[in-house]
Amino acid sequence: MRSKYLFVAVALFLAGLSGFAQRGQPIYKDPAFIDTVLQHHNAYRSALHLPALTWSADLASDALAWARNLAKIDKGQHDASVRGKEGENIWWGTAGAFSSGFMVDSWGNEKKEFVYGVFPDCKASRSAVVGHYTQMVWKNTTSVGCALVSNGKMDYLVCRYAAPGNIVGEKPY
Repeated sequence: MRSKYLFVAVALFLAGLSGFAQRGQPIYKDPAFIDTVLQHHNAYRSALHLPALTWSADLASDALAWARNLAKIDKGQHDASVRGKEGENIWWGTAGAFSSGFMVDSWGNEKKEFVYGVFPDCKASRSAVVGHYTQMVWKNTTSVGCALVSNGKMDYLVCRYAAPGNIVGEKPY
């Protein structure tokens, strides 16, 4: 009987790992990862009555290339080469410690510092960061693709967006 409970506990634990980068294997095609990323993005869009984002395998492939680069250099930084072509959000943190839903929600939680207005003057204070949130809810953005890569120390989540948002002088929605 005791081994039955242990088996159930282990199975539940492993099920909860969905969306974690595991043993350096990139995650970008996994259906559970895709579903989680889309659900979390679309919850913020739904709250504003904006159309749901769809998954883009092409954007996920682009995100994978950059996430691999970040894991290799062990540093979080934006890819300047996609500016104006694709939107981009990046997140990094301790390997295996955070779910992909938590990562996406860290961007969405910037909503508390957001004040509706034209970008970039749509934040509660000068030091507030809202650009990840505004990219998620940008009115013209229709698709997203993400990849999660670990280097054993850090996990790097990169999401790419089309059409890109955060256009200076425009309102997000």
